[in-house]
Amino acid sequence: MSTQTEHFRSGFAVLAGLPNAGKSTLLNALAGGLLSPVTDKPQTTRQNILAIIEGDNYQVVFVDTPGFLRPRYKLQQTMAACVERAVGEDADLVLLLVDASAPDLQAHQQLFEKIARVFCPVYLVLTKTDLVKDSNILSALETEVRQKLPNISQVFRVCAPRAEGVQALKEAVAQAMPQSPAYFPPGQWTDRWERFYAAEFIREQIFKLYQKEIPYSTQVEVEKFTEDLGSKNFIRAIIHVERESQKPIIIGKGGAAIAQLRQRAQKRIEEFLGRPYRLELQVVVSPNWRDDPQFLERFGYIEHD
Repeated sequence: MSTQTEHFRSGFAVLAGLPNAGKSTLLNALAGGLLSPVTDKPQTTRQNILAIIEGDNYQVVFVDTPGFLRPRYKLQQTMAACVERAVGEDADLVLLLVDASAPDLQAHQQLFEKIARVFCPVYLVLTKTDLVKDSNILSALETEVRQKLPNISQVFRVCAPRAEGVQALKEAVAQAMPQSPAYFPPGQWTDRWERFYAAEFIREQIFKLYQKEIPYSTQVEVEKFTEDLGSKNFIRAIIHVERESQKPIIIGKGGAAIAQLRQRAQKRIEEFLGRPYRLELQVVVSPNWRDDPQFLERFGYIEHD
């Protein structure tokens, strides 16, 4: 990979959209792997996650942001700030994702207002297009969004799970990057440590296995992470919940629920990291952690001044 500025393009492409718009699924399709947690529940992503994708003459840093929402507690305020900072400050290109199967443009109004003020190019990406059988509906949706956001320069239709439209989008994004040397060394695929992803994939399985408020009330902390020990690679993680009543739900009768969680999370981590691990989980009550500034700062949701 040549990184000479004269012929090299590099920059940041920010994925923005409402919760469940398909940002993480698209990021994984663009990156060619399972880099970002994906579930069928909204608000799975809580912090910006970078996927670094490179070619012979480009490096694109895709930024997966939390779903844009109206904050109800301090954690959600930090999630909204992630989106605003990425769209307003970090982006060389904004990819606005709209779920074509359930667009609800009224719910997008605040996000549209923020994107209308950016100085970089904006691409509209209609996701989940496989669920819309009539192409006229997609065309009408494109027209309606363009009326609200005249600064949209290109439109793409994708079905990320089937990789439909993904390659064309990737090529267009690479071409849109400014001439610049690479921001990250060749071969680096994310800015996060492996233990961050271990915690994210445990949380991903919590979202898949538990119902109602439980997934949103949990935070995963990797307390110990040992590697390069072969079959003795070990992860100990704490699952923080907000109330005592939530702890037995996580554990389940006779420990059945947490055993299933451990098994599924361990498999996911091993697939991602490419080596065996033994995973140990513990549940701890941390009252009202979603509104606790010190707790949120400790986990990187609030930047220390």
